[in-house]
Amino acid sequence: MSGNIINALKQKIAQRRFQKQLRKRGVELERPFQIHNPNHLTVKSPAYIGPGAWLILRGKMVVGEGVIIGPRLKVHTSNHHWQGEMLPYDDVYEVKDVEIGDNVWIGADVSIMAGVRIGEGAVVAACSCVTKDVPPLALVGGNPARIIKYRDKEKYDRLKEQGKIYLKMKQEGKITGDETKRCVRIERQTTEDDAQG
Repeated sequence: MSGNIINALKQKIAQRRFQKQLRKRGVELERPFQIHNPNHLTVKSPAYIGPGAWLILRGKMVVGEGVIIGPRLKVHTSNHHWQGEMLPYDDVYEVKDVEIGDNVWIGADVSIMAGVRIGEGAVVAACSCVTKDVPPLALVGGNPARIIKYRDKEKYDRLKEQGKIYLKMKQEGKITGDETKRCVRIERQTTEDDAQG
């Protein structure tokens, strides 16, 4: 066997072990995933990280409890030093940690850049690139991600106090697995921009 095949097998075995360790703690990490430096990842339980996660962790990444992350998340905890004495960048990595607060929902295909802190209860819309800190309870989206609006703090606090955390309720068997019962059609609302077309 060639060295590449052996290394690939070793990597798959290491990934499965890492995934099993997380699962025992109530954390779901879907395959495939790629994590550079998994010992820099701290995930509180319960949490869900969708398939295709690509985490380059030269710095640390902390994920709070109740966090749900959609597929194909990309996280960078470092950047090249482009203002050094080489072109296009030098041999130094600028390392900054990433923190994701409790009960955050991150949609599909999101990129999070080095040094970002996402506050408790925030929502990051699909396909966003998060380059700055996100305040608690904020809904952000776009590239770069900007604040769109905020959750209702009173409602958030009430639901949290009542323990109505999706992943916890799912672990307790309080969420139905039947998707047909979970789907609710939402009609599109016409805005002024639509009417002026």
